[in-house]
Amino acid sequence: MADSLEFTRKEFPFLRREIDGRPIVYLDSASTSPKPQCVIDTVNGVYQHTAANVHRGIHTVADEATEAYENARREVAKFLNASPSEIIFTRNATEGINIVANGLGLMPDDEVVLTPAEHHSNYLPWRLRARIVPVGLSTDGFPIYADLQKVISLHTKIITLAHISNTTGIIAPVEHWVEAAHSRGLPVLIDAAQSASHIPLDVRALDCDFLVLSGHKLLGPSGIGVLYGKRERLAKLSLYQTGGGMVRYHSEDRFEVQDVPQRFEAGTPNIEGAIGLGTAVKWLRSLGMERIMAHSKSLGRQLVHGLETIPGIHIIAASAPLESRIGLVTFNLKVPGFSQDALARLLCDRYQILVSGGFHCAHILHHRLGFEGTVRISTHVFTTHEEIDKVLSALHELTDTYCR
Repeated sequence: MADSLEFTRKEFPFLRREIDGRPIVYLDSASTSPKPQCVIDTVNGVYQHTAANVHRGIHTVADEATEAYENARREVAKFLNASPSEIIFTRNATEGINIVANGLGLMPDDEVVLTPAEHHSNYLPWRLRARIVPVGLSTDGFPIYADLQKVISLHTKIITLAHISNTTGIIAPVEHWVEAAHSRGLPVLIDAAQSASHIPLDVRALDCDFLVLSGHKLLGPSGIGVLYGKRERLAKLSLYQTGGGMVRYHSEDRFEVQDVPQRFEAGTPNIEGAIGLGTAVKWLRSLGMERIMAHSKSLGRQLVHGLETIPGIHIIAASAPLESRIGLVTFNLKVPGFSQDALARLLCDRYQILVSGGFHCAHILHHRLGFEGTVRISTHVFTTHEEIDKVLSALHELTDTYCR
């Protein structure tokens, strides 16, 4: 099967890594993604040529640092079809969600509607401040998105969901959720941590009120993320942190904060991370997000079809339509004497295939399904169909060896 994006593999130095003298097969990009050489060069360039803070110094190097940082904000805005003034740099998607959860002034009797498949980062920040109301879940782990209207109440204050679940790999019908929420005057937060580097994102078309993403899953550096918000929504959020950079004026009797987005970027930011993220999203845009989506969906179809031929396997959300799945599949495979963690480790130690094993920060979903862990295979732009064949062959060999 042809791989239209196979040429990108040469851009990733990490993919030349070997374990025990054999090349790796990296299928754990949902946890974190390797970085292309252009991102590595960008971050190194910041360290080599810039030693200044942003929005502070009054000299040439400080001006250069600020311009590079703000240019990264502009790149991210283009990537999302947003305005730069709507882009807040955070540590990660988790911090973005916490900023919103903290800023809405939620009370214990308020309700937040979401799905049982949400990542901990889109569950716990709301749970600390309000009452969680999840939609239903099918017996195979597919969220019943159509339940939304049934669970919205007069106490609902916000609706949130993953654009693509990090456990199901399913593209959620976010447009329908946004429309239903807005018909009742409710805001919507979309967790785009998994979707950002697999499918096109357009916050104007989605009409979401907030959206978060993490750089490290987007071929960018760790420790950098983005909170997008409609400007009027961001302006109403209470302050999350205070300190240098976010204040316009400070005297003994009062202080004035900066406008959005700087009001939410207290302290010295992750300058090199933001600039590196700008390079990552620019590189992805150069490949074409529609092209990337087609590649990811093709890998997802191959994974599901191949895994279904393995006896005793249970694929999470197997009932979901294939056209709604990216190249991410999570499954439980009973192999005598092996936990799902151990099965993932065996794939690494015996076959040099790197996948994820465990709960994938989705304990609620696993508890509902009665699984003490699962194995997750996740792909990216550089993944080939040949690599999917390798992991499928390895799983067949393991079941033939241990399940007879």
